[in-house]
Amino acid sequence: MHELRRPSLGHACMAVLRRDLTLAWRQRGDMLLPVLYALIVTSLFPFALGPEDALLRRIAGGAVLVTVLLAMLLALDAMFRSDIEDGSLEQLMLAPQPLAVMMGMKILAHWLATAVPLIVIAPLLAGMLHLPAPVIPVLLLALLLATPLLSLFGGVLVALTAGTRRSGMLLALMLLPLCVPVVIFAAGALAAAQEGLPWIAPIAWLGAALVMAVVLAPLACAAALRIALDS
Repeated sequence: MHELRRPSLGHACMAVLRRDLTLAWRQRGDMLLPVLYALIVTSLFPFALGPEDALLRRIAGGAVLVTVLLAMLLALDAMFRSDIEDGSLEQLMLAPQPLAVMMGMKILAHWLATAVPLIVIAPLLAGMLHLPAPVIPVLLLALLLATPLLSLFGGVLVALTAGTRRSGMLLALMLLPLCVPVVIFAAGALAAAQEGLPWIAPIAWLGAALVMAVVLAPLACAAALRIALDS
């Protein structure tokens, strides 16, 4: 009798990523909710502040950045909810593959399903607030670095509150202090680009933070899940 072969780490990672993206596609309404939220909030700024182009241009970068990050909060609470309900997380904990790598794949799937649509519509949001066209590439670069950071931080906090009912408010309160440095550096890069000043330094800090989070956040997420599910 042939011995059953254990699937390789690469095949296991692709299977987890494919499964989570398929489930997200089947629930397309949930994927569209952050996009609709961002569109509605951005469209309200001209009504609240008036149609002055100079004022809208001055706040456009920060407003789009904060709107996108807040829209991502709507989907963070559901990152591992279905996996806890159907027992998938317990199976991943018993699997021979490292749990941290599997959690990294699940966070990546969440980012692809939630943040990428928001990044795609970011130029439209920026145009609604009259952000200068040369600043839009800087905005997209800042979002490409800031949104994965939010997903990684959120993954750790969701894992910590995995056994808590109605953890949405607790998750938002815990995530707020972690979002502040990300918003400061991203908004600083946008403000510098609008003033014609060098903007590479804040982007470099965001990139360095993202590299550290990619390495450490899945490990922390796996440890937090073990603590939450064992208690």
